[in-house]
Amino acid sequence: MVAVNNGYEIQIDDLAQPDSHPVYRTAAIYGFAASNEIASKSAGEWNAFEFCKTEFTGNRSFEGYIGLQNHDSNSQASFRNIRKKKIS
Repeated sequence: MVAVNNGYEIQIDDLAQPDSHPVYRTAAIYGFAASNEIASKSAGEWNAFEFCKTEFTGNRSFEGYIGLQNHDSNSQASFRNIRKKKIS
């Protein structure tokens, strides 16, 4: 649970309805920074995300592991073509 309690999550689950608070919808830094728009595609279509350096206020570390979807044992998520590069 270190990542959940000490890191940041980019929301990819569109169960947060479009009228929910913007810090909980797809592409938000969950609970910290809102997304600028509703960023998800329809169910069954692949979403593409590019995470860039962003400025926001938070009290958690920006160093450590990269986590991909952490919800519960009944949830299913698929990923493809994952790449990372150093941001300078």
